[in-house]
Amino acid sequence: MAAACGVAVLDALAWALGRERTTALAGRLGAASVAVLVPLAARIPQDAVVERVLAAAEQRLGGAWRVLAGVTDPEAGMIGAAARLDEAGMIAEAAVSLLARGGSAEADSSPDGAVADRSARHDAARSGTVRSGPARRRCFRARDVRLRGLLAMLRGDERVQMFARAELGSVLDAERREDRELLSQFLACGGNKSLLAQRIHLSRPALYGRLARLERRLGVSLDDPESRTSLHVALLIAEVEGR
Repeated sequence: MAAACGVAVLDALAWALGRERTTALAGRLGAASVAVLVPLAARIPQDAVVERVLAAAEQRLGGAWRVLAGVTDPEAGMIGAAARLDEAGMIAEAAVSLLARGGSAEADSSPDGAVADRSARHDAARSGTVRSGPARRRCFRARDVRLRGLLAMLRGDERVQMFARAELGSVLDAERREDRELLSQFLACGGNKSLLAQRIHLSRPALYGRLARLERRLGVSLDDPESRTSLHVALLIAEVEGR
């Protein structure tokens, strides 16, 4: 099934590029992602071309899936363009993760593209795809995915992983899922305990008790803005790393 998905994406892109009367170098990167180098003349609006190609690819796939692309700035030579494919792939993964989490990654459309990803929304952070829905943008640059994009580019860096482990400790363990979810909700509320109590339908005394236990486990004060920032970054690292 996974292999068939990758072939289907390639076939759809080949068809879409043909409609655009352009050619490209393309190849599979994974089960549902491909790398594409598209040659574009300087006089052609790059954003419009890539958006049209991706829209046509979605149409070819029957509209069941949304195709996203991470893009980088155009390069004059083939070697330079190929060297930036990894960067484009990481941008695409970060965009998928951000959209799947209900975040915002809005900005201007992007120039000529590199990687198109496809996967189920519930597993988007790992497999790189999003179910089709209302019409939305398809191309993303590093600046669009912001901090999540930066962390995606640093994925696998032992120093980044060490930071996340140092900040979160046992909260990263599977059996501490409730603690992790509480921390995530707390940070999403900007540290507002009253708002959090309303959102998770918990009395304030019960919530304060849980937060106090979480603070002891983390060894930091959740009232400290810098601690909240560090914890938020650590949670994003863990998500990008697929933990």
